[in-house]
This record gives sequence, C-alpha cells and structure tokens, in this order.
Amino acid sequence: MPSQSKRLCVFGDSHIGSLRKALDAGLIKSAGFEIEFWGATGPQFRQIDIIDGVVRPTSPQAAEMVAQVNGQGREALAPGDFDIYLFFGARLRMADFMPPYLQRLRDPQNGISAAVLEAGARGFLADRRMARIARNFGASGKSRVFFAPAPLWTWGIQDNAAAQKLADDYPLAVDAGKTDRDMIWEVFQQIFEPDGVTLLRQPEETVTRGIFTDPKYAAEGAQDSGDIGHKSAEYAALVFKSFLKAAK
Repeated sequence: MPSQSKRLCVFGDSHIGSLRKALDAGLIKSAGFEIEFWGATGPQFRQIDIIDGVVRPTSPQAAEMVAQVNGQGREALAPGDFDIYLFFGARLRMADFMPPYLQRLRDPQNGISAAVLEAGARGFLADRRMARIARNFGASGKSRVFFAPAPLWTWGIQDNAAAQKLADDYPLAVDAGKTDRDMIWEVFQQIFEPDGVTLLRQPEETVTRGIFTDPKYAAEGAQDSGDIGHKSAEYAALVFKSFLKAAK
C-alpha cells in the first residue's frame, strides 16, 4: 500500500461506474489514494481526444458529461496532473481480439506464429485512441500509468444471441485455457511496457468458457437488460485489488 497519500485518476468510459460502486459499497478501500474519476459514457466518450499533449472533451456534450463524472471541475488531463492514472475499460475491448486469435492459436492446422500474434496486437492497439493516450502519458515519465482493458463478454445472459454467435464462430477458442490467454496477455504487456504502461489482466477467476466472463460478475440487472459488456462492482473490486498489488 502507498505509505502516503497519492493522487489517482481513474480514467475511462461507462465501465468506471462499477469501480465507483465498489468503492461506495466498501468492497475495496482507497488505500491511501486520493481518487478522482474522469471520463464519459456512450458516444460522449468518443468525443474525448488528446490535443497538444492534453486530453480534453472535443464537444460541449462531452464536456458536460466529463463535468458530471468528475464532479471537481477538472476540464482536462495532462501527464503529471496525477501521480497515477488507471485507464479502466476505456474502449480497449479484449472481446474483439481474444476470440479470433485464441481460435487461431488453438488450431493445429492454421496456427499463427509469435510474430504474427505480435503484429496483430500492435495493429489492434494502434487503432485504439485510448491505448495511444495511455502510452503517451506513460512515455512522458511524469505519471505512472496502468491499463485495465474492458472485460470479455458475459456468458449466460438470457437470450443473448451475440454471445452465442461468438461461441459458435470460435469453437476452439471456447476451450482455451489460462496458458492460451497468457500468451496473448504477455504480448500486450510487452508492447505497453516500453512506454511505461502496466497492463492489468482480467482476473482468471472471472473467466469461463475460454473467452467469456462468468455470469456471477454480470452487471446488476443484466439478465433483464441483456447487457453482456458491463460488469458488477465485485468484478471491479477484483481488478482494483490487482492494481493495488501492481502499484506497490
């Protein structure tokens, strides 16, 4: 745990709501951090970008949303504004990358090399604006940066055709184990590290059926809403505990 108070910014999209709920419910403690949340939900998150090294909303609607999420009048973010940045969710969706690449890794006839896997991961990250921002902040050396990507889709949400289609499309990936997933996590970790970004993996105890999140970590009301993306406060608490361990 930190020996003295440090400033922590949790930066992300609608996924940061689960972490706020975990803190409010006492599932986790601030552990000596002064925590601010900063970000936006829905389409407003796409209207946040880095301009001249500073992250700002690029529309009045996004600025209004950021103000609501932050609640402390912070209109922009720059390296050094906080001791630590924790990118949480932030549209880095491992559900878009893991299934097809696990499928290929486990295919004995059409497998892929480590070089191809790395090239795919680099291309994936290059196309994700928040990954580029995290690497920019980390490379500055002014703040420590951690990134917890958006979790895998939730399995077992009633009548969710999208999850079932994913399982049908990537049947070999559904049988993937920890060793398979570790290969992918390690590639992402190795890409992030030179820029001073620490990757936080999805906790293994939350994974089921190779490429899904266990339904016990589904967001509240997910069975009624069909929400397979967002997760519970309990899930966020596990990720935050892994952050605290890595941040020691």
